[in-house]
Amino acid sequence: MSEASVHAAAPIPSLLIAVTGGPGASKTSVLAELAAGQLARGLRVEGILALAGRRRQPGQGAEEYWLRLIGTDQELSWAIRDESLIPPYYFEPETERKLHAWAERLAALPPTPLLILDEFGKLELMGRGLLPVWKKLAGARPQIVVIALRADLVRPIEDLLGRKFDLCLAAAAPDTLPRLLRTTEDFGEWTRLGLVGGAAGGLEMTVGAMLHAARIPARGLVMSSLQGAMMTFAGFGLTQPGRVIWVPFISAGLKALSPAGSRVRPMIAICAQGLLYGGTVQLLGWNALAVTLGGALIGAWSALQGLLLQYLFLGEELIRAYDSTVLWLAGEWGVTAPSLPWVMGAWAGLCALCAGGVAATAWKLRAPPAALRRIIEREKAGAAAGTRRVGGRWREFTHWQFWLPLLLVSGILLAAGRSWESIAWLALRFVAVGFLLMTLVSCLRPARWADYLRKLGWWGPALALGGALRRREAPKE
Repeated sequence: MSEASVHAAAPIPSLLIAVTGGPGASKTSVLAELAAGQLARGLRVEGILALAGRRRQPGQGAEEYWLRLIGTDQELSWAIRDESLIPPYYFEPETERKLHAWAERLAALPPTPLLILDEFGKLELMGRGLLPVWKKLAGARPQIVVIALRADLVRPIEDLLGRKFDLCLAAAAPDTLPRLLRTTEDFGEWTRLGLVGGAAGGLEMTVGAMLHAARIPARGLVMSSLQGAMMTFAGFGLTQPGRVIWVPFISAGLKALSPAGSRVRPMIAICAQGLLYGGTVQLLGWNALAVTLGGALIGAWSALQGLLLQYLFLGEELIRAYDSTVLWLAGEWGVTAPSLPWVMGAWAGLCALCAGGVAATAWKLRAPPAALRRIIEREKAGAAAGTRRVGGRWREFTHWQFWLPLLLVSGILLAAGRSWESIAWLALRFVAVGFLLMTLVSCLRPARWADYLRKLGWWGPALALGGALRRREAPKE
């Protein structure tokens, strides 16, 4: 392994940003303004600014470089050009010693919110420059790292660091500094969403599992209402309230890693809750009406999603079985039962009222109760228990609850005079749809979702989900 590879084998920061440009593209000026803006807000900033001397010709390295540690006025002589050397620079041993001491000091301090490095270039690719201290700096767990580099070196530096940049911004672009400042603000929001999403996933795997094991009635409504409350608490203070849509997606990702992760219905239900609630507040704004309506919609969904999923499995035969049951009750017992739409409409309305009321209460409280705050704090401290999916990808087919709707509908239809052939075709449809859904669910790999989101350029959701997954990573044997 090369020296460069050895030094690059270091922890990767949560958010990695590249500010690109050639010589004279104002990379250092942009980074200096970023640091000044953050310091003016009272935030801690660590880092190095490189000050270049005269260049013999454009595109060539400077005759001399000085380093300035951010937050100080001290300038250190760093590198002097010497064509007899490879690379062609003599590095001041005293400055190198001070850099290592600075990096060791950072490792002993709490993680810095922002680390600025100016710059990574050809020297670092050769194992010199700032690379010897990179492992110590990365080991200090900075939250955001901003690195200046030339645009044509982005890919080699990514290979060196072992990760792609979350953002690549051109130093000469007029919106680069505002985007950097906005990103530092958004980082806190996405981190908080990851904490709340992780806590919501923990509730799904603990409270949800207990309710399911105890066969508590309306447990879907209870968990949906709880998810609505968590999204409401998470939404306060967000610049874009629609971002709460990611709370249940993170929760679903963690659920997929749990022993119940192979089950289809909970996964679909949790994701749909995020779409309904997040879409409502995005459309109507962050207000009491939108929050209450969003909660009501996820409550109604909790009532209807089971029927809709079974309709997907069984089709019109589900409705015919209910109608046959209604006719039998009327003929044998003289009982007039309401039609299926009325039954489901009433149940959905009741669930919507309950879940909407919980969301409205959460809006009024504006902060989680003490019990939920303790859960979120445990998530923040990384004390959540590890989770690991157990069983095969087709584990759902071993649950008797999966087959119960088919058995009930088949029995009713046979009693109503349907042929065994039609029942056989119904069973074939049931198994085929189940096989298709389980195949789709088995393709989900939550551990890879964060990387996929980063490839799409969605660094915020990737940050939130990746953090939640790391906090709940199962301990290695």
